[in-house]
Amino acid sequence: MGFPTLKKLTKFFHGDDQVQFIAVQTVFEGYRVNTSDKLRHNQLRYDVRIPMAHAAGDPETRGIPEVMRTYRSGGTPWAVIIDPSGVVAYNGFHIEADQAVSLIQQLNAQ
Repeated sequence: MGFPTLKKLTKFFHGDDQVQFIAVQTVFEGYRVNTSDKLRHNQLRYDVRIPMAHAAGDPETRGIPEVMRTYRSGGTPWAVIIDPSGVVAYNGFHIEADQAVSLIQQLNAQ
C-alpha cells in the first residue's frame, strides 16, 4: 500500500493494540532510486511512525527479494493483511484505505 494509504490507516487505528503495522520496501527494480534512505525520507515526509524495513533484491541478477517470494507479492504498492490467528486475509496489489479499515475491523470482530 502506498504511503498516503498507510498514513490514513495508522492514524485511524492509532491506539488500537489489536492492530499493528509494519512496512517492507521491496526492491526488484529501480535499485538506484528505491534505497533505504529514500524509504526513510518518505517515512518522515508522510509522518508514518511504524517499523519499516528495506528488502532489496539483487541488482546484478534482478533477483526478487525473499519477502516477495514468501508473501507472493507482485509489485508496489502491495498489501498483506494478517488476521489475529496468523492467517493471511488479504494479499493483493493496492488496497483503498476504507476497504482496509473495513476488513481489519471485520477481522478484529471475529
